[in-house]
Amino acid sequence: MQIKTNAGYIFDQLQTLLEKLSDEQYVLAPEIFSGASIGKHYRHIIEFFQCVSIAGDTDTICYDNRIRDTRIETNRKLAIDLLTELSNELAELDDERRLILIGDLGTGNGSSGVNIGTTLFREFHYAVEHAIHHMAIIKMGVKQTFPDVLIPIDFGVAPSTVRYQQTAAINS
Repeated sequence: MQIKTNAGYIFDQLQTLLEKLSDEQYVLAPEIFSGASIGKHYRHIIEFFQCVSIAGDTDTICYDNRIRDTRIETNRKLAIDLLTELSNELAELDDERRLILIGDLGTGNGSSGVNIGTTLFREFHYAVEHAIHHMAIIKMGVKQTFPDVLIPIDFGVAPSTVRYQQTAAINS
């Protein structure tokens, strides 16, 4: 399906940037990130895809209870390996699998969760869009802090925006 093609493209972009960054750059927290690092953004992206991968073997998905493996924040090699592993795992998923999304948007002790019907395809799509959002943030930080690191113009840009920009360029 197209969504898996887009995710593969995103995984390739994420891995390519990881290979361009030094270990020091990966763990540095640019001011624009408000205390986060590139590695923290990578961890967050990877863990959302891990939730989707795990959901392929269960009937539920819950982003709130993800692993939060802080080793990903400081280990570029681990991030590269996990992206490769996830790309392979996600390519094998049954998109039509029905799931229950378990979520809780409350912040206090009295908050209560909700269960929402969904599909693996829908959650895969969400993880892709979520990754693109974080990639846009990463791109801003890298461009500001490490201007010598070249990032593709479409890194962190939604496929629909890329298509629109291509059409607009042709028509102008």
